Amino acid sequence: MIENNINIKTSNPVNDGILNKPKIKTEQMLPFDVVDPTRVTKPSKQDPSNQTGQNLFNYNPDSVFEKFIKSLQNAPVLAEGARKLLLNKPFINQNIMNDPVLKGLFESFLSSIEMNDIEILNFLKFQQENFTKFNGEFFDSLRSLLKSDSQNADFKSVLKNFLKSYDCFVSVEKTNDSISSSLKNIEHNLPEMLKKPFSEMADKLIFDSAKSSDINLSILKNEIVPFLGRYISKMNDFGPVRDYISVLIHNMVRLEGAGKDYFADDLDNLLEYVRFNFDVDEKYMENLKMSLVNTYESATNVKNNSVDLFIRLIEAGTKESNNLVGKGVMEDVTESLLFNQNVHIPLTHMFLPVNYNGMFMFSELWIGKEYEEVPNKKKKPEYQQTYKVFITFDIQKLGYFETTLVLRESGLALDIYVPGALSPHIEKIKNDLNTLLNGNNLNVKKMEVRECVRKRKFNEVFSNLTERKIGVDVTI
Repeated sequence: MIENNINIKTSNPVNDGILNKPKIKTEQMLPFDVVDPTRVTKPSKQDPSNQTGQNLFNYNPDSVFEKFIKSLQNAPVLAEGARKLLLNKPFINQNIMNDPVLKGLFESFLSSIEMNDIEILNFLKFQQENFTKFNGEFFDSLRSLLKSDSQNADFKSVLKNFLKSYDCFVSVEKTNDSISSSLKNIEHNLPEMLKKPFSEMADKLIFDSAKSSDINLSILKNEIVPFLGRYISKMNDFGPVRDYISVLIHNMVRLEGAGKDYFADDLDNLLEYVRFNFDVDEKYMENLKMSLVNTYESATNVKNNSVDLFIRLIEAGTKESNNLVGKGVMEDVTESLLFNQNVHIPLTHMFLPVNYNGMFMFSELWIGKEYEEVPNKKKKPEYQQTYKVFITFDIQKLGYFETTLVLRESGLALDIYVPGALSPHIEKIKNDLNTLLNGNNLNVKKMEVRECVRKRKFNEVFSNLTERKIGVDVTI
């Protein structure tokens, strides 16, 4: 017969004092306490321009997108750093012209941005055409095929695999640079006794040839990564070394994906799919193959003197200059450039430093598409494509301008902000703009010209950047 009593013994000693404590009477415990209304936490007043308010308790508050949205508020503005480089003479004289590293690069950069109307247009076209690697005749053909059968999931899968391989294949040089930088940062943060053996392994890598990828991958997989794995397992290092190792592994994967065999296989799969699933002939296939060769060659030879000199100036300012003030400005410009091309920003961004007729100017252009729902009672809701452009101008001796341009079907809406010095001439500006736009057959449905009293960031103009996931606001 099974006993009803089951005894469980524990090795933890029982404190008799706990057993002897007086028990609280049940009737003394109230199911709910009365809350003093004066002590209830009230929601803080939110600034309408604050995109991150009331967003403390999201479903996934640690997501990359949430951190990106919050960082929009504090990110450096490219125009502020560029203004100091172009328009602030005291800053230039004290922090640029007195720096032997920056002086020559700065003077070369200034001479490169002396542009006329045609050169300004070509500079903007260069940025638009090289905004992504997937530009050119070949990718235009792929876009046409995708539009002709937009619901084809199999073609999208084949195309996605090819784009990944192409991205890795044409980025070997940049991937090697990132691997080299990660290794240097890892070595800098390792204990002194481990720096020498780690440096000896890292010195075996060859970064001056694309053909050395297989050798580098072998050294990384068989020597460097196992060495770092043993270090982490024994030292439990949760500092910057682990972060740099994560970046290193990411770039190792990209380097392996850049192999010619991977790229050739994905290209063959793409071409064979197009050949047998679309209504194309052999001539089309030959033209498609040649367009890929031409696209690749043109992409590898693309250069722009002004952009190259600007990047060299910023890089020298952050790494080689000893001027702390100038270094801080260059670091802000670097951060804002990287931030402006963030993968979470679905906008085309272009910037224009220029010396036009002896007058310096810096301008930024943000171009985005938005889809507005058109109400329709009888059919499913339709969506109307709208283009929005946000343009800023900071002109020497004149001031700061802002323009928001919205193109909806054939109608154009303009919202223009001018410097305070031009506020007495607002009506004349408005009339002149109407004459100019109507003379170019543009249908202006709305135009507002006002004085600029506050500079806006692009995320204040493009509302679709901060669409948040469904969350629960638990504040009282």
